[in-house]
Amino acid sequence: MTEKYIHESSTSRIEVLVIGLCSMINILDGFDVMAIAFTAPQIASEWNLSPEMLGLVFSAGFFGMALGAIFLAPLSDRFGRRRMILACMLLVIVSMLLTSTANSTTTLIPYRFLTGLAIGTMLPSLTSMTSEFSSDSNKNFNISIVQSTYAIGATIGGYITGLLIMDFGWRFIFIGGAILNTVIFVIIFLLLPESLEFLLNKRPANGLAKANKIINKLGGKVLREWPALAADTLSKPGIKGLMEGGMKKWTLLLWLTSFTSMFGVYFLMSWIPKIIFDAGFPLEKAIWVGVCINAGGLLGILWLGYQSSTKGLRPMIVTFLLIAALLMMLFGSLNTGIGVLMACAAALGFFSQGGFIGLYSVSARLYSTNIRATGIGWCIGVGRFGAIIGPAIGGFFIG
Repeated sequence: MTEKYIHESSTSRIEVLVIGLCSMINILDGFDVMAIAFTAPQIASEWNLSPEMLGLVFSAGFFGMALGAIFLAPLSDRFGRRRMILACMLLVIVSMLLTSTANSTTTLIPYRFLTGLAIGTMLPSLTSMTSEFSSDSNKNFNISIVQSTYAIGATIGGYITGLLIMDFGWRFIFIGGAILNTVIFVIIFLLLPESLEFLLNKRPANGLAKANKIINKLGGKVLREWPALAADTLSKPGIKGLMEGGMKKWTLLLWLTSFTSMFGVYFLMSWIPKIIFDAGFPLEKAIWVGVCINAGGLLGILWLGYQSSTKGLRPMIVTFLLIAALLMMLFGSLNTGIGVLMACAAALGFFSQGGFIGLYSVSARLYSTNIRATGIGWCIGVGRFGAIIGPAIGGFFIG
């Protein structure tokens, strides 16, 4: 319903603003999630943790992300994208501060679960917001831009952690994360608008004035009354809407692809710094290999989003994931210097992260407005169970 306003817009300021703000949030999300992987070697050494127990710590955050995406993210279709984003940011701030106070896995695991719960709930709202402020021709690329910033956060976070952790310790990393999230929360509260498409479909109290304010900024003609609802907004709410008619087949295929791709990606991102460290390389070098995976992922996500507008989204996802599978086997067989490991890790991140982030664009296009956050949330949530099992099984085999 908002497509005509986006296409008619004589200025893209509000679109750029929304994409920029969502990207800013996702940068911090990338740091918040991966902070535990970069601090894991020091935590494991300090507490004398086994690989199996460390795997449970990794998986706790991903378990929270899965439950948040499945059970809480659909609330965005009911209460609004902006409200859910702000509420989740508050929970991230609290959980990061709590993590800095942990003194055993008994407290660390639930604190990481809370961080994951907040981020898992927030990601579908960020993707929905980006989709709903993008024209059809730019939708894939804009979603890729926002999702690629997750890798930027993980990359920058790894670099900063490598510089600071030896002098200040792992607790300082989580305190710094909480402070950064607080600053960004204030900016988001002041500048982020509600999704226009959500307002036009849900029509909350005083929603028409809010919608007209956004339409005005887009250069469109303001509304005197709510327009008629489009036919594609009348599908059943909640998970029932994901399964009705011909949607069931595509929904189940999307879930399967999300599960298997996240299984591999999150095993790699969680365990590679520790594996490289255990292989005898210095901690800062081990962290840099992890950074290379996320740096490569950043480029892969952007490349897929840019190319998919002309080459097709689904064929590119298939190609990326097949190449990633081959690179995983190559990486496991390498017995060489740190430079080759970093190069292979970067290529692995390019194809593995680029492939699975493309699924966000698929889900944003597949579902209508009133079930979009629900559809994206279930896609991400089912995938997160792969992210839970991947690091846990990795800990078992490494142990």
